[in-house]
Amino acid sequence: MAELPAGSPVETPGVYSAALPDPWRPWIGRAIAVMIAAMLFYLALTIWSGLDRLVIALGRSSIASHLPPIIGLVLLGWFLRALCWHYYVRFLRWPVPLRESLLAFLASFALTATPGKAGELVKAGLLRARFRVAIADTAGVLLVERLGDLLAVLVLAMGGLSLLASAWLTFLIGLIAVGGITIFVTSERIHRPLFTRLGNIPRLNNVAGKFLRLFETGRSLLQPRPFVVGLILSLVAWACEAVALYAILQGFRLQLPLLTTFSIYGVSTLIGALSALPGGVGGVETTMLLLLTVSGVESGAAVPPVVLFRFSTLWLVSLLGFVFMGVWWLAVEHNWIGLRELLGRERNR
Repeated sequence: MAELPAGSPVETPGVYSAALPDPWRPWIGRAIAVMIAAMLFYLALTIWSGLDRLVIALGRSSIASHLPPIIGLVLLGWFLRALCWHYYVRFLRWPVPLRESLLAFLASFALTATPGKAGELVKAGLLRARFRVAIADTAGVLLVERLGDLLAVLVLAMGGLSLLASAWLTFLIGLIAVGGITIFVTSERIHRPLFTRLGNIPRLNNVAGKFLRLFETGRSLLQPRPFVVGLILSLVAWACEAVALYAILQGFRLQLPLLTTFSIYGVSTLIGALSALPGGVGGVETTMLLLLTVSGVESGAAVPPVVLFRFSTLWLVSLLGFVFMGVWWLAVEHNWIGLRELLGRERNR
């Protein structure tokens, strides 16, 4: 197990500190605004593709029978990513119980539709408020998560680089980004002198210290064992969404090979991630439509599965995130979990 970085919080599991101001409130309005904008984008996309074509596509589809496995695959991928998160939590020996760890992770998905997924920092605020886990430490885990996600998507995208002229450039940018960030984080000889110098500037002293702590946490998780475990979980989780896209296409009677579907999903997700647009809205859909068309799907027929896929992934997960945020507020902020445990101990006396 990795040791905690110097100055990391040590607190008895299950002992809650006084809550800090809600860190997610400034982001909620932005996430809702992005959702509304995306709905308008999908409406315009549907009108552009032709409402008559949409009616025909829906009439020919058997999508209703495919919905249960599609939703199941999306939720399975979500669960695997939650397990990866908690694996990192346990590896770093944070004093966070399993229930609260998973609740914080799932609640953060409420703000997935934010630029660069910045809203996911909400779990940093939640864990700081209740367990005094430093935000810099949580940001280090988020950095490693994003690196693992990006590498997993690159693997899925590899087979379809010939489908799009600019796909190779996007792939290389993603690969260089992963390699460059990994080298910078893991090499103290590179990053420590830089932030030590920044720390000598009075106004930047605090920021430099937080970045050093962030990189210390990231360096711990980029050791071979946690890195490989996290990468495997990320790869399987993202592959679940790729299979969900394949099931949606099958439901609309669009016969594409599974590996081609993986590639379309990987390239689209990669471009959406590198765009840093809120939730990748616009970038993912446009790329996916283009790749489906290149693969032989008529443009009007490609719109319904793309829209349904995005609703089944980004929007469903975001809505469930709000549900889990409410569960956190009730069970943790109001200490229902602690109350239930207290009552259980009293009954056992």
